[in-house]
Amino acid sequence: MIDWKDVWSDAVAAAEGAVRARTPAAAAFVKQIAEARKRRLVKLLAALADGALDQEAFDAELAEERLILESELLAAKIMAKKAAQEAANALFAVIEKALLVGIRLPL
Repeated sequence: MIDWKDVWSDAVAAAEGAVRARTPAAAAFVKQIAEARKRRLVKLLAALADGALDQEAFDAELAEERLILESELLAAKIMAKKAAQEAANALFAVIEKALLVGIRLPL
């Protein structure tokens, strides 16, 4: 199992890296915007872990969170749509990969 704090750190770093080459100034905003979604993501992961959400519902909620993150990045008008998509995809790819191994959530 991987600690959530490590997963989150890697996910945010991946999102920042995805935009840094294209829009260096935007990388600083990625972390701030991602942090606003962090609490909701932990709740979704906990709901999956305790059986409150089945995999299908979890996948749908995670897809919605990805779109919300992308929309918030675009709303900040700091990057192009492609960069926002890449940042959101990078962040969620790390989380989804960690799910395969298991994530130890904070209590």
